[in-house]
Amino acid sequence: MAAEQQAVLPISELSSYTQRGWAIRARVTSKAPLRTFSKGANTGKVFHVNLLDAQGGEIRASFFNEAADAHFEKLEAGKCFTLKGASIKIANKQFNNLSHRYELTFDQNAQVLEAADDTAIEAYKLTISDLRSLQSKTLPCNVDLCGVVTSAGPVVSFTSKDGKELVKRELIIADDTAMTMTMALWGDRAKQDDKDFAGNPVIGLKGVVIKEFLGGRSGSLLQGGHLIMKPTFF
Repeated sequence: MAAEQQAVLPISELSSYTQRGWAIRARVTSKAPLRTFSKGANTGKVFHVNLLDAQGGEIRASFFNEAADAHFEKLEAGKCFTLKGASIKIANKQFNNLSHRYELTFDQNAQVLEAADDTAIEAYKLTISDLRSLQSKTLPCNVDLCGVVTSAGPVVSFTSKDGKELVKRELIIADDTAMTMTMALWGDRAKQDDKDFAGNPVIGLKGVVIKEFLGGRSGSLLQGGHLIMKPTFF
């Protein structure tokens, strides 16, 4: 039976006890770059997306090898899809900041069909961590943040050790826990007009990796993340 003809499960109901043959319908809210990896003598490729459905359930899905080849171009951020053929496993919270206990893995059995846009599905969902709680998290970790821009540095261009031309801007944000943290923006996000960061605006950051740097902790907005200026939920 085609995925579009099946009963579609809410993402919140997916677990290791879910019966085979399920399908979900969701919006891709973020998409990571395709990367290669090595495991012993074998090499492979993988990318992951975050999927959000009309009931507000959100889950991370990783596509490996054949599934990565078949669906990387198709799975555009912002579009809706019906998906089936994944296995369900316990989420690795070191790399997955979503609240769902589980995550999905797609291989050669993946079936992905583009669906009509569903206005009931939001464009993104933030699971916000406060800056004070980040001081005790195991690093590296991925989080969503919301805070006030207390200062914004200039746009800086430089060449990385591997010869890539990079553009970066550093912000300092503060939240209601009376903590501050430096955040790095890259590429087009860094190039936004200086006035966008003037006047201490509130920003949302979806998909920030937190790492140790010079004895402290700082963040970097991932390529597949979102920068939300003056979010309405604040």
